[in-house]
Amino acid sequence: MLPARLRGELARFVLVGLTAVAIDFAVYRGLLALGLDLHAAKVAGYVGGAVFAYVANRTFTFRLDTGVHRRELLRFVAVYLGALAANVLVNWAVLALLGRSEVTLIAAFVCATGVSATLNFIGLKLLVFGHAATNAPTDDAAAAMDPSTTGISVDGVRLSLVIPCYNEARNLPLLVRRLREVLDGDGAEAIDAEALDAEALAVEVILVDNGSTDDSAEVLRELLAGQTRIRSVQVERNQGYGFGILAGLRAARGTILGWTHADMQTDPGDALRGLAAMGSAPEAVGRFVKGRRYGRPPADVAFTVGMSVFETLLLRRAMWDINAQPTMFPRAFFERWQDPPHDFALDLYAYYQAKRSGLQVRRVRVRFGERAHGVSHWNVNWRAKLRFIQRTVDFSLRMRRDLRGHA
Repeated sequence: MLPARLRGELARFVLVGLTAVAIDFAVYRGLLALGLDLHAAKVAGYVGGAVFAYVANRTFTFRLDTGVHRRELLRFVAVYLGALAANVLVNWAVLALLGRSEVTLIAAFVCATGVSATLNFIGLKLLVFGHAATNAPTDDAAAAMDPSTTGISVDGVRLSLVIPCYNEARNLPLLVRRLREVLDGDGAEAIDAEALDAEALAVEVILVDNGSTDDSAEVLRELLAGQTRIRSVQVERNQGYGFGILAGLRAARGTILGWTHADMQTDPGDALRGLAAMGSAPEAVGRFVKGRRYGRPPADVAFTVGMSVFETLLLRRAMWDINAQPTMFPRAFFERWQDPPHDFALDLYAYYQAKRSGLQVRRVRVRFGERAHGVSHWNVNWRAKLRFIQRTVDFSLRMRRDLRGHA
């Protein structure tokens, strides 16, 4: 039986491949309809699908967050040229053997695509992205680094975890109960057992009542009475998801800052795994930690793939699962932010600034479950998704223009 990681890569490769094939086939048949030569149309369609496949396979299939290197691009070109030659040759051979008709055009396309896809996966896995992943730092390598410096702040807080809460009164008792379990050390699955107590004791949690109109303020007062490591910040009027997070970050005392969600779709205990991935103080200064979700519905995964590919192409940085939580980074990184957005684009802003600043991006796998109570404030239906896309695209284009202006 194939290893779980390889099965996952194959499944994601197939998903990316099907999308690339759709692009390839649409371009191919469209150019044939316009009277272009058969082989020229085949090459043009293949190239169109290849451009999409490169970005999607890098960020989605093999999940690389490292920068793009010249050697990697050369290997990619070599693999795709070889697969392209096989694709065109098989396409020609099938048509030469069976003759040209509507049925044989489709048969030739399927055969050629199957051969080239097999060659592509093997080449990408062994020569292109697999090579990059092999050279990337691993969790085991990080654990072997010198941990002598604890990185505890003057107030004894290493991590300040901000959780924005908007009309989450029904979720708050469950959230606070889970936070107390995590901070009391009930969750040894999160990180190494010997490090768990020290890490948990060095954490503060800031629950931001982000202008809620329900009973959140009263519920928080009751739940947090007598708590020393969980406190709240009040935002009088809701001005956006990002605004609430920024309010919490400005009130934070830790040397490492971060945020996650209040809806319990991701476990607050994941922040301890993120803290372990940050490493000791010398390492943490140059790291940015983000969750990588699994267990999501296929439609949500497709949405994430599309947004990841769009942002990667637009901002010229490999980006994947942009809105995954937790998000964690050193305080000094936050203090350099200029005019961050006040809405859901804050996730994109932080991720992109980390890439642009040269921080090492580390991902921790997090299970994404159902909300405990209520409904999402944005992921309600496809109309809400379209509004989210519009706001994110507008912000991305503004950020891109600003970058060009400073170039």
